[in-house]
Amino acid sequence: MEFLAKVLQPQRSLKEQIKAMDNITLFGAGGHCYAVLDLIKSLETYNPTVILDDHPKESAILGVPIKKNEGNVIQTEAVCITIGQNIIRKKISETNLALYPTFVHKSVVQYNAVIGKGSVVLPGVVLDSSVEIGDFCIINLNATLAHNVKVGNFCHVAINAAITGGVVINEGAFIAASAVILPNITIGKWATVGAGAVVTKDVPDYAVVYGSPAKIMKYNNHEQ
Repeated sequence: MEFLAKVLQPQRSLKEQIKAMDNITLFGAGGHCYAVLDLIKSLETYNPTVILDDHPKESAILGVPIKKNEGNVIQTEAVCITIGQNIIRKKISETNLALYPTFVHKSVVQYNAVIGKGSVVLPGVVLDSSVEIGDFCIINLNATLAHNVKVGNFCHVAINAAITGGVVINEGAFIAASAVILPNITIGKWATVGAGAVVTKDVPDYAVVYGSPAKIMKYNNHEQ
């Protein structure tokens, strides 16, 4: 009878479910915030309560209030940095000691991928066997990472990028939309691979490459 009583109990209301979730603060109210906020809501593991921004332009995003960040330290337990620029995510993560959950959309195809703290993996992504993703990375819509790809901390792999087997992407690198990186290539730290580029050889640290085949056009003069 005790089991039957439990079965017959009504399901918790949405309000009760939200109350049972851990609250989370988002940092950054730009365009990337919309995607990550929808991702977090879809997983129903954390309740986004506020979005902090240094220079807010709106009062809310998707029903979550935006407040001006009044200091350099976020006074909260769980945080998601919803900023697309790699270097800013790095600076915030190094300044604020908090719990940084990892968020992976339910549609993501993955096998035995290892994904670091504070990283977000958006809808339609494919993570093949033995993929490793570092901390505070963005793996954006419909990107494909083939077997044995390794992505360092603070990287962004953009929409529809195709990263083939054995590629190593070092810290802070940005792989733009629809770029293709051929097998076993190394992308240097804080390098930029332009949209639609086809990378056929290693890319040095800080280099900016684009075209097919991709060529070095300039160098970033600092982490960005």
